[in-house]
Amino acid sequence: MTAALGFLVAMVVSGTQPVQRQLVPFEAKGVLRVAPDQVRGIELSRGAERIVVVRTGEKSWTTSEGNDVGSEASKRLSTAVQMMHASAPANEISSEELAGAEVGAFELEPPRLVAKLYDGDKAPILTARFGAHNPDGFLQYMRIEGDARVYLMSRFIGEEWTEALNRSLHR
Repeated sequence: MTAALGFLVAMVVSGTQPVQRQLVPFEAKGVLRVAPDQVRGIELSRGAERIVVVRTGEKSWTTSEGNDVGSEASKRLSTAVQMMHASAPANEISSEELAGAEVGAFELEPPRLVAKLYDGDKAPILTARFGAHNPDGFLQYMRIEGDARVYLMSRFIGEEWTEALNRSLHR
């Protein structure tokens, strides 16, 4: 008891706190290389359906025409951007592995959903095309425009984008 009290007094006097060595610092491993708050606009499309949204706050979005998309859609858009930044692909299929393979089952051409992320009015900083789920249903095929690889991502990422689109369009 005396040793613990002495340790606390030493911490207070020195102004230092104990170091938690068991904690690992967070490192973003997603396909979105910029910080999520740098994404200022998003274009989502699925077939003939399309919506463009712009960030109006930390977790608030409106259509490019200035119409509110609603709190649930805003939350899902922000979460989807965060997931693209933080969540690493479960697997990557290289262009060499894809050569000669039947890629139609991936449903990437045409994709089920396209998410274009912008940092302003310029060219997109990331365009992701989401396809089919893999055979066990836990992962989803995704291709990034300009990248020959196919990624296997958690299906929850594609579902978050899909729900964001649904809630934005059908408000």
